[in-house]
Amino acid sequence: MNIALRGVAKTFDGKQAPLVALTPFTLEVATGEFVCLIGPSGCGKSTLLRLIADQMPPTVGDIRLDDAPPGAARKAKHIAWMAQNPALLPWQTVLDNVRLPQRVNTAANRQNGRHTAPDPADLLRIVGLADFAQAYPGTLSGGMQQRVALARALATGARLWLMDEPFAAMDELTRETLADEVLRLWQTFRPTVLWVTHNIVEAARLAGRVVVMSARPGRILATVDIAHPHPRDETAPETAAIIRHLRAVLREGSVNGLN
Repeated sequence: MNIALRGVAKTFDGKQAPLVALTPFTLEVATGEFVCLIGPSGCGKSTLLRLIADQMPPTVGDIRLDDAPPGAARKAKHIAWMAQNPALLPWQTVLDNVRLPQRVNTAANRQNGRHTAPDPADLLRIVGLADFAQAYPGTLSGGMQQRVALARALATGARLWLMDEPFAAMDELTRETLADEVLRLWQTFRPTVLWVTHNIVEAARLAGRVVVMSARPGRILATVDIAHPHPRDETAPETAAIIRHLRAVLREGSVNGLN
């Protein structure tokens, strides 16, 4: 699914004065591309995802998903969303939480000819929770709940994955392992992925392109293409060079008063 943002900006009403979250923002993401958004807290990364997901309208500008308004993709169940809060149904088992999107979206899948979605039980094995399929979310740790949410997002079989810091609450080893599994699934199904993270190493390991944003009001400081193939080791010279460059871009933005 292609993403086209043309002059998109967002301003929220404030008690004292309007809050400008994003200044006019123009970005193209090609079908099947994996793009990471990095930048300081409050720079509008999550707001941008919500605009693309049709959770709220832009103040100005135009958003197109495959040349149609975002609402069309949302109604067709083409968007998978994973937020920082797992938002699981406490009365459903872990397996039933992962199955939920496929149950809800069965009619839309048939109508839109979507590819076969991953098997929920397989996804639980991928995220290391096969032994907890019949458990309830309230019995799991926060990190385990987030792994269930990841499996549920992947179970949609959607063409666009919007991922808002999905691994922020996990330990480093689990984070790297699940990132590798998400990468494998992306290589298999080739959805378009827009991934928000504060982790520069994670962005350099996953993305084909990294968009670096300034502090609020959010704007693009730079876009950095990463051409070398996966898997990537952050200690390898080419990946380490990308990580240093991304840090330098963020540092330069801070020095110039943009951050």
